[in-house]
Amino acid sequence: MRPAYTTTPFAEATDHFPNFMRKTDSYSLCISLCIIAAAAVMAWWWKGRQSEPDVSLPAALADSLKAFETACRADSLKRAARYESSSHWRPEPFDPNRDPAEKLLRIGLQPWQVDNMMKYRAKGGIWRSPDDFRRLYGLSEADFRRLRPYLRIHPDDVTPAAAALGRDLGRSGTEGGAPAHKPVEKWPEGTVLSLNGADTTQLKGIPGIGSYYASKIVSYRERLGGFVSLSQIDEVEGLPADVGRWFKLEEPVCPRLLRINHADFKAIVRHPYISYEQTKVIVNHIRQFGPLRSWQDLSLYKEAFTTSDITRLRPYISFD
Repeated sequence: MRPAYTTTPFAEATDHFPNFMRKTDSYSLCISLCIIAAAAVMAWWWKGRQSEPDVSLPAALADSLKAFETACRADSLKRAARYESSSHWRPEPFDPNRDPAEKLLRIGLQPWQVDNMMKYRAKGGIWRSPDDFRRLYGLSEADFRRLRPYLRIHPDDVTPAAAALGRDLGRSGTEGGAPAHKPVEKWPEGTVLSLNGADTTQLKGIPGIGSYYASKIVSYRERLGGFVSLSQIDEVEGLPADVGRWFKLEEPVCPRLLRINHADFKAIVRHPYISYEQTKVIVNHIRQFGPLRSWQDLSLYKEAFTTSDITRLRPYISFD
């Protein structure tokens, strides 16, 4: 007679587990085994790769490839040096009114700048002084300073030809029986004119100032917005020495303000105290961050606006 089987306490406990718990344990075991198997396969594959022999190129082919790489590197360096040297300015004495386009390109001006110069000259435009060249569109202040020592203006272009002819006729008296021209009556020493109010006729009465320089003073005054200091007359190049003694500033001095947040690029760059590069800084700031609120905003651009730049601009700029 077979002995009766008895149920152990553990068996009794497991008999009461739900079926899904046993299924979950089976899935977990299968996943664990799969992970272990995959790890073993990867270890075997990596060991096989490590044990593979290192196949190197033949010596002749390796030397050929190395020589080719050296030649490519030398060619790249040569091209880079040629490109870098072509982008550098190579200034030499030049006349913007008379030199051909090829020479203007050679000194470093951009093709589109030279093209604009040729069109300006074709219409009768003339740069009367080296500083007039500063207003060439697209020429930065740094580039102008680099070129300034090399600028040469022909003597016939410094003073208009008509004025030169008038002086010649004045010396000879008449030509062909016709009267030369009526000489401009000059002011006696001690006369003082309004620096912001004198017109070209009054300015021509100053000894040493003719039609050209009178027009130049008025044009500069208009672009500036008015003079706020007698010393500013010295900024007009070519005037007689100590010309400031002929002028006075009437109080109150109220220059025309440039509303910098509302002016366009052309209006801003036209101001004598604002360069092309500074105009770009102003326009880009307004475009990206909104209106300039105070001088503190401009002072953040220390490379573009120095303390002296801001000082001389203060009477002429409005932020409203």
